[in-house]
Amino acid sequence: MNYMIVTLIGLLLSFNNNLCSEIKNTAHMEETADESASGDKACTDMEKQAYIEMVTGETTMNELGIKDCIITADYWPNPDNHRDPCLVASIRYPQISGMEDKSIEKKVNNLLLNAATQSLNHKNADQTLRLFNDIVNHGLNTFWSGENEYNIIHMSEDCISVSYEGESYFGGLRPSFFHDYITISLTSGEMLPFTDYFSKEDVIKAIRSLKFELIEGQYSPGGYKGDEPKITEGFAEAVKKLEDNTETYMGNTYNFAIDDKSAYIEFPFYDSLWGYVILKFSLDALK
Repeated sequence: MNYMIVTLIGLLLSFNNNLCSEIKNTAHMEETADESASGDKACTDMEKQAYIEMVTGETTMNELGIKDCIITADYWPNPDNHRDPCLVASIRYPQISGMEDKSIEKKVNNLLLNAATQSLNHKNADQTLRLFNDIVNHGLNTFWSGENEYNIIHMSEDCISVSYEGESYFGGLRPSFFHDYITISLTSGEMLPFTDYFSKEDVIKAIRSLKFELIEGQYSPGGYKGDEPKITEGFAEAVKKLEDNTETYMGNTYNFAIDDKSAYIEFPFYDSLWGYVILKFSLDALK
């Protein structure tokens, strides 16, 4: 009888140990699955993935790979209440592969990504993705919506020029629209200002001689053509005020693109619908 009781107790203890071990293993498997699902670099293991990064295509230019990349996010807990946190993002940007100097390649790619996010909300990529994480995981009371497209204006052995165009909305009556440029050296990985190619004085002279094309920046079609004396002098004065720092490429000499025949310069001009103007110059007019 005593033998049977001891045997029964032993079996119960064995069953209990196995059950505890199984529960522990199951919990570990669930924890590991959660960690694997949280591939978001801005999230901790216990937080939701705030956004998705994808490569949607790839092409080749000048023997270098150009990846078409996109960051997307869609988080709106209560669509009927705009006071709730909201995140709707579609951020497109190119990334280069195949450069011999990988340190320069990394610098170029960081600038290409940061240019896209700075156009949307005047923040670099790290700051923007951290904001996404805070909206999704910490209920940050922010309404954030933005989308863009990009276009590679020109790519040579020495540099790449890209335009970013889109809209952002943080609440209010209407969204803000933008059309920005960036030109990057492929030999140094640094942003290039238009003053590396021609001077402000050359640009102002071309403006006053009406040797430009108004690409964007009037109130409405026919609002002004850009050849009125008051308008052209306003353009000239705005170019004079452009800064030469690299803290941001917007509102300074770095917001430009160049190809084999033309230069595109964007600058603040508050007598226009969206607060900026884009002028196109032939390179011959800037000599």
